[in-house]
Amino acid sequence: MGAADARPDVVDRDELRSARAAGSLDGRLERLPDSHPASPRYCADGHGAEDAGEWRDAGDADERVRPLTDAEHAEHVAEVRVRLEAAREAGEATHLRFTTDEHHEVWSYERRLIHDELVDDLFGAASSIPNEHVAIISGGLPGAGKTTVLAASAGIDTSRYLMINPDLIKEEMARRDLIPEITGLTPMEASELVHEESSHVARRLASRAQADGKNVIWDITMSRPGSAEGRVDSLQADGYKRIDGIFVDIAIETALRRVDARHRLGNEDYRNGVGLGGRLPPEEMILAQADEAWGSKNRGNFEQVKGQFTSWSVYDNSIDGVLAKLVATDHSDRDELKETRR
Repeated sequence: MGAADARPDVVDRDELRSARAAGSLDGRLERLPDSHPASPRYCADGHGAEDAGEWRDAGDADERVRPLTDAEHAEHVAEVRVRLEAAREAGEATHLRFTTDEHHEVWSYERRLIHDELVDDLFGAASSIPNEHVAIISGGLPGAGKTTVLAASAGIDTSRYLMINPDLIKEEMARRDLIPEITGLTPMEASELVHEESSHVARRLASRAQADGKNVIWDITMSRPGSAEGRVDSLQADGYKRIDGIFVDIAIETALRRVDARHRLGNEDYRNGVGLGGRLPPEEMILAQADEAWGSKNRGNFEQVKGQFTSWSVYDNSIDGVLAKLVATDHSDRDELKETRR
């Protein structure tokens, strides 16, 4: 074992929690009454933390806990953001805790074994998906509804593709208790702490799938100019003959509203013992994507790369409860162009 591997891979969680408890945030939260929605002991039906098992097992609709009011929900969101920031400052992000080099790119041996198991299981579950060297790159802001649009509006049989999406990997990591436990946060609320790690696992899964020519859907936000272009280059290098692009367009304000609603719904389910909670992407990350020309930088990035796709489509999914509308498309034959690029 090398010197890098010899250092402890896991922070002493008892010491870390004790340090946090001594800080102003946790000290203030600990002093809150049990009835306060931000209290670590809060259960909306009035029970304390020792009764959590009872209310989380409630199966009858009449026994569901009272939903948070708008004010309580807003306060909870504010506390989630504060707790996440405190966790980041404490070094709880897994790419900091479980890497062995100064650049935080080399994962510890134990964590690599976990990644191996994740990739093996996710790839194994896709054994029935065809190896036809066909790919789709789907882009859009958080809350755009890309998965729904692919099936309901674009008419794509998603069962014939392996979905590569870091957010889905975050959910799988939550199911396996691989997300740091942060007091007062649901597993998915804390999932931003595995953002780098889930992206790493997604790239490993994609590499394995593409080596076999398996049909894949890359579900990305296209927040960075080179993200989609890099995916196209990688797929072409692995012999993919058809790479289609689909962008699902919504306004920044719509993304913020839907992300909040999705988080709130997931949180209410979790308080009733269902699911892993709702994910809460950083608000500032979405706001930073505003663009005067295209509405979002994500859409602008898609416009820059769309000529590299075999075909491309843009759907407007701004109206809730209505099928997304196809607003732009190009299905012209690009085979000749592709031959000149090889």
